[in-house]
Amino acid sequence: MVRGLNRRVSVPHYPPTMKAFLRQSGLPVLTGILLGISFPSWHIYPLAFVALVPLLIDVRKTGPARTARQFFLAGTVFYLILLHWLATNVYWAGGWALWGYVGLSLFMAAYWAVAGWAWSLLRRNLPFPLASLALAALWTTMEFLQARLFTGFGWGAIAYGVAADRWLLQWAAVGGEGLIAFIVVWFNVLLARTITEPRHRWLRLATALVVLVASHAGGAWLLHPAQYGAHPLKVGVLQADFPLEMKWDPEYKVDMVQNSAEKSEWMARNLGADFIVWPESLVMGDPLDEPELGKILSNMAVQSRCTYFVGSVRDSKDNWEGYNSSFLIEPNGTIGQHYDKIHLAPFGEYVPLGHFLPFIQKVVPAIGSIESGTQPKVFRLDGRRFGPLICFEVLFAPMAETLRSMGANFLVVITNLGWFGASAAIPQELEIARVRAVETRLPIVQAANSGISGIFDPYGRFSVVDCWKGENGTYDRAAPGIQPDQVIMHRMFGVFPLAEAAPRFVPHGAVVFPWIALVITVLFLAVAKWAGRSSHPATT
Repeated sequence: MVRGLNRRVSVPHYPPTMKAFLRQSGLPVLTGILLGISFPSWHIYPLAFVALVPLLIDVRKTGPARTARQFFLAGTVFYLILLHWLATNVYWAGGWALWGYVGLSLFMAAYWAVAGWAWSLLRRNLPFPLASLALAALWTTMEFLQARLFTGFGWGAIAYGVAADRWLLQWAAVGGEGLIAFIVVWFNVLLARTITEPRHRWLRLATALVVLVASHAGGAWLLHPAQYGAHPLKVGVLQADFPLEMKWDPEYKVDMVQNSAEKSEWMARNLGADFIVWPESLVMGDPLDEPELGKILSNMAVQSRCTYFVGSVRDSKDNWEGYNSSFLIEPNGTIGQHYDKIHLAPFGEYVPLGHFLPFIQKVVPAIGSIESGTQPKVFRLDGRRFGPLICFEVLFAPMAETLRSMGANFLVVITNLGWFGASAAIPQELEIARVRAVETRLPIVQAANSGISGIFDPYGRFSVVDCWKGENGTYDRAAPGIQPDQVIMHRMFGVFPLAEAAPRFVPHGAVVFPWIALVITVLFLAVAKWAGRSSHPATT
């Protein structure tokens, strides 16, 4: 007899409650984790193509109530990971920021719960080929509603997680972020079905691979070199990186503008910038009402013979709240045309329902409270036309589409995420801007206070700021190959040629496709409701 055969094997011991949790909820939690880390700053974006598989396996035989609960759990974990940077607002708004972070995550997860309930109905009453397409359309509809209802907050759209997939991303020019979600979710459903259903497994796997390969091959066909023309506009981008404590301190108001003017004049003289963009709220005063600020800005434009677009504040003639604004400064020093931010950030710039329920402002005070602008604007510049978006507005595809419809052939995004330090909020917003560039097929100039600043071409390629002022007072350029995450919270600038707008095969596709998905979802739900359970229900 061989010694040791009867020796007991040691296995990990988990408390009963932990075992029960892992058995009942481990797969939805895994889905939330996988999808969460597919976004920046982890940004392991290929995980998005398998992230939903554990959840779909878990609910393959469950009823509507449990399916909704499991979807809700997965969504909660996902948003707690994705939006963890909101917790930094404790520094600015106190303990209420944590409640807001958790509350927003639960609210967004509620959309997942509704989608889970609808998926339960669809998979039970539709044959699998239709059910797989139905979930893809349903998910696209869910993201569409997240981005529109209750002022809209579509930060968790799958397209923003996989935007680094340059070939797949090109489909945004056809159907916007919604089409990207449709493709990724459809692949997840097919893969989950391949795992759970032995019959015809290789056929289903082949179908999933065809979806994956065809979508990337089609995207590669849509990807082209950007066109610049013989004499492209040279755009300077300033990343000021002034901390918010300085911005709110009146003692530094003039110094910040003077410092930025010095760097901008150097860009114009030595790097040949024709147009220079400053980030959101760099000028912490209305240059039309504060002569000292206005004089610095006017002299800067005259001396550099350059046009500027600067983030500022603008006083309101009707009330004390004012606007989050931006001004165009002409080479002759004229400060006139302005754009006021229309889509304000809830709780950051206003309290939702604050006018109707004043007590909310006492319970959950906004960090700021300002007036919203009334209309989008397009500015003319040396034969080009650009449309501005301020910070949170880059999240809304219809706003960017409106600017293109108004004649803009490039977009300018000015932003300030200084509230969130060096957190994942910065690279996440960069990916959102990347999707907007591809959707509209317009180049985007991105000027961020604390990072990441640079310029996108119409196909989503990004050039990052690469110059700074050294300790000896001279200006230096980074070594080739500087990465976007290396410039966060550094004072940087750069000058880039501006690409031309690119043609689109499907004009307005970014705003039309989600409505198509909504109609398809409603039709599928109607068919599933009246069809009843089939004799061979799908089990994915």
